[in-house]
This record gives sequence, C-alpha cells and structure tokens, in this order.
Amino acid sequence: MNRALILSALAAAALALPASSVTFDQGHVATLRALDKITGRSTDFKIEVGEPVLYGSLMIDMKVCYGTPPEEAPENAAFLSISTTQALLASSMSQPQRLSDIERKSEAMDNDEKVFSGWMYSSSPGLNALEHPVYDVWVINCTADAPVIPDEPAPTEPPAE
Repeated sequence: MNRALILSALAAAALALPASSVTFDQGHVATLRALDKITGRSTDFKIEVGEPVLYGSLMIDMKVCYGTPPEEAPENAAFLSISTTQALLASSMSQPQRLSDIERKSEAMDNDEKVFSGWMYSSSPGLNALEHPVYDVWVINCTADAPVIPDEPAPTEPPAE
C-alpha cells in the first residue's frame, strides 16, 4: 500500500515538472500582419511599444511584447489593445499610420470602442484572436531594438601613458 502511494506521488511530481525551460526576451518592436477581409489584402507592418498605429478603422496599441531567442523554438507574444475608430481619420486604408502623425478630432476620440484587449501568440493565432467583421490581426515577430553600431572601430591597443 505504501509503495503504491510513493509511486503515484513520484508520477505526479514528474508530470508537474516542465518539459523544457523557455526563456523570453522583452522586445520593443513587433511585426503584425493585418488582413482586410473585404479586399483580401494582407499587410505586414511594424509597431513599437507605446506608439499606437491606425490601420483602416482599427487603432492598435501594443503594451509589451516578448520573443524567444533564436536558439529556441520560435514563439512571440504581444499584449495588444485594439479599438475601432473613425475611418475618416486615416489618409490610407491599406497602410498603417502612427497615431502621433494623425490629427485627431475630439469627437472622433469619443466614439472609440475597444474590440480586443489581450495576449496574441505567433504560434497560435487562433488561440486569442481579434473578432472583427472586416479585419484580422496576427502577431508575426517581436524583436528588441537594433544594436548600436559605433561610427569608429574600437582601438586595438591601449592608449600610451
């Protein structure tokens, strides 16, 4: 009796352990893919954390994004807040525009309706998807800022004293 209890406890402990440890790096720029269901056109665009963009009648704001390093299985996650807004604010319905580049009218801001707020995953776009009659949005990639490359190469010899 005691042996069966110990074996079942060991089996439960083995199942509770993670199969592998996944590490995520916080990124600042995500690549999103938006599909206009009316025209059938998909558009890939980049969005920065805290810099909302306007795509058609959607205002997309990314709060945070994470991606796995290249040596691990690819997975990207972004927390997005998506609202519908007045389509008249956009000068182009097919290309996203940064919200800071658009002059918004106060009456247009009052009509915004949140249609999505949550995590989206690149490996499972249908897991937590935007439900909108005209647009679909997916997370493709999440990256950190590009490394800074100095203008002059670093000296190879120490300075003379």
